[in-house]
Amino acid sequence: MANLQPELDALISKTNQLLCEDTLELEEDTNNVNKEYPLTLLAKIISNKKVKAKAVQSILFKAWNPNKGMKIQLMEENCFCITFNHDWDRTRVLESRPWSIMSSHMVVRDWPPDLTMKKINFNISPFWIRICGLPPNQMTKANASKIADNIGALLEVGFTANGNIAWCKYLRIWVEIDVQKPIQTCFYRTKEGSKKAWVQLQYERLPDFCFSCGRLGHVGWNCPSPPLVIPENWSNPFRPWLRAEFQASISAGAAWNPSIKHKEDSTSSELPSSPEMVLPSPTERTPIKLHSETQDFRNSHSNPVPLSPPRIFAYLPEFHMPFANHRKFPHPNKQI
Repeated sequence: MANLQPELDALISKTNQLLCEDTLELEEDTNNVNKEYPLTLLAKIISNKKVKAKAVQSILFKAWNPNKGMKIQLMEENCFCITFNHDWDRTRVLESRPWSIMSSHMVVRDWPPDLTMKKINFNISPFWIRICGLPPNQMTKANASKIADNIGALLEVGFTANGNIAWCKYLRIWVEIDVQKPIQTCFYRTKEGSKKAWVQLQYERLPDFCFSCGRLGHVGWNCPSPPLVIPENWSNPFRPWLRAEFQASISAGAAWNPSIKHKEDSTSSELPSSPEMVLPSPTERTPIKLHSETQDFRNSHSNPVPLSPPRIFAYLPEFHMPFANHRKFPHPNKQI
């Protein structure tokens, strides 16, 4: 036993060398010496496949087309650090989210200077969501906030250039959602009495997602989650109709001038009605009670918006629905 004591002491000595008990008090950059921090973004591609860094660089330079250039650096697998040369380009990229690349969602967010990259939460990403199935008197900012709280965190409600809430066929909200969870497909709203009405959600720029579990990052044939249990006589809620189709704004004819008397057209101006779409039965959720405006919309809008044919969005000039964000960015040449 005495002969083993030196070996035990040597082993204990080596073990103590593995312990890290040193504590250093480091200073922070309070004078903003590193000028690149405010111009830096982090981007992570949500995919179970490894993407090539050169392909990502080529695609992002073409898609973003930075006015003053940018630098893309691979940090780890499917994660990139992007440094811009001007805040105008950085702000434009952030305000134009969500982004997808090679059919996969790409989370883009800023890099707080007091956090390491390992501490950054890449599970949260904003999406523009269309709320289809609301009557006009329930398309309000208060209801938009209530619906967004049921999905994620509300960032913005779709407004027109005049500051009015944008509504026609749907209500549009910008919401931060957890991309690691199944995307929400629908909900019920309460009607008069005990009746419930079904409301469909559609996501703009929604990349490929799994039709089995409803998550981003993979497709159904290699889904790691257990199969979705669907009640009898119900349909799978995760289908392509969750992806909102792009609809270009079309304005036909000259602008209406009240000082000019227009001759009545004898031809029919009715637009063909949209065909009915067979939609899945939603999962049971607690109905959301939405507030209705008491204003009479028949009196507030003398020229109602006509129904639209499939994939065509017709509107009158005063009812323009913006599909792009009405944000004005100062040109970078004016601030250098």
